[in-house]
Amino acid sequence: MSNTIFTHRFIARFVVEADTPLFVGSGNHSLLKDALVQTDINGLPMIPGTSLAGVLRHSFTGSDFANSIFGDSAAKGAGSRLKVSAAYMMLSDTKVSEGILEKVSETTLSKYTHLPSRQHVRINEKGTAEKNGLFDNEVVYKGTRFVFELELKGTASDTENWQAIINQVLSPTFRIGSGTRNGYGSLKVLRYFEKAFDLTDEKSFKEYLAFEPSFNDNTLKLNTIPVESNTAENSNFTTFTLNLKPDLFFVFSEGFGDDEADNKPLTEDVAIYADNRISFEKQTVLPASSIKGAISHRVAFHYNKLKKQFSDEGNGTIGTQNEAVFELLGAEGGNNNREAKAGNIFINDLYYTEKQINNNKIFNHVAIDRFTGGAMDGALFSEKVSNLLEESIRFSVFVKNANYNEWVIKSIEETLTDICKGLLPLGGMTTKGHGMFTGSLSENGKEIFNYTQKS
Repeated sequence: MSNTIFTHRFIARFVVEADTPLFVGSGNHSLLKDALVQTDINGLPMIPGTSLAGVLRHSFTGSDFANSIFGDSAAKGAGSRLKVSAAYMMLSDTKVSEGILEKVSETTLSKYTHLPSRQHVRINEKGTAEKNGLFDNEVVYKGTRFVFELELKGTASDTENWQAIINQVLSPTFRIGSGTRNGYGSLKVLRYFEKAFDLTDEKSFKEYLAFEPSFNDNTLKLNTIPVESNTAENSNFTTFTLNLKPDLFFVFSEGFGDDEADNKPLTEDVAIYADNRISFEKQTVLPASSIKGAISHRVAFHYNKLKKQFSDEGNGTIGTQNEAVFELLGAEGGNNNREAKAGNIFINDLYYTEKQINNNKIFNHVAIDRFTGGAMDGALFSEKVSNLLEESIRFSVFVKNANYNEWVIKSIEETLTDICKGLLPLGGMTTKGHGMFTGSLSENGKEIFNYTQKS
């Protein structure tokens, strides 16, 4: 390969939108937040090129051309042939936060220098919260747009490899940053431009020399490629799709209330690009981490049941000690002598507008004295719940294909079927009758269960 003459340059520029909140950490923290996002010189969010290159490199692990394209540390002098730019935030449909900006909208700057945060709790090997394990991190608003560029140095024979790289970016499973297993980092390609330059052709060579790399250049000399819906099946994943209808109310709580109730559903601002500016809309969030937590516990139950492992016989397992939980949902290093392992399940955070979900219903409660069975003095409290105004809630669970044993696959199928049967409630206040859903389950587009058609 070192003697190969690279006669072609393949260039593609992508405009992507954060389909879920995004967290690419800077390694820094503040007095109020445990982890801050990476920002550019203007204080606005960005995605380093190393993060994009790392995700692309990992997605092709084991493929024949991976070392040829991305370099091979074992081969002396075999550097990467793919150049990946940083992804810079778009301030409008036409302007990108590139270089030092003289002026940024005060509303935009204020919003993006005071980003929302998400709270999390560390889970131990038993599947329960660790003591003092509460932490939070900043997230970039869903809907925020970025632009980045790829350039491949190669030959005419690299056309197929180049298309494989583009297809990976277009894939619905393309994710960036931390928390990708918890609903973060899903990027949707809105539009992209590409062109292959043949340096042996004089006209093409001059076009390449005249190419303007600035993202703010309005004379982009690349071909506009139509973007089809990026929901196509990925051969590396099994896609389970749930189409659910709540029995009545449900709630994914924010953990605190407002001037009307002591507790309310989680809501966040979503960035919307219109009229050549960014505006924000408050939407209700169904966090993937809540759905994933319920799935984790039920997967352990079904795996134990299928393997005939029972607690009274001393061989039942929970948390990351459970083989199905470990294989599907991963584990941190050091838990029960388990090595660190990334999870193989991906779920996106779900967002709904006020026209889709109503959060105005309030339930009043009173704390009960467990000794007397009567109401505790001064213990009246209220909680808001969500009511679905649309026909159903639809979301996908992506399971990365691997060499699982048959009981692991059966465990996740049974767990997702339980949700559709109304046997596994989602969200909070489930002991009060909320969060019960029924519906249908499909695997790679083929329906495998439908509650309305059950025998």
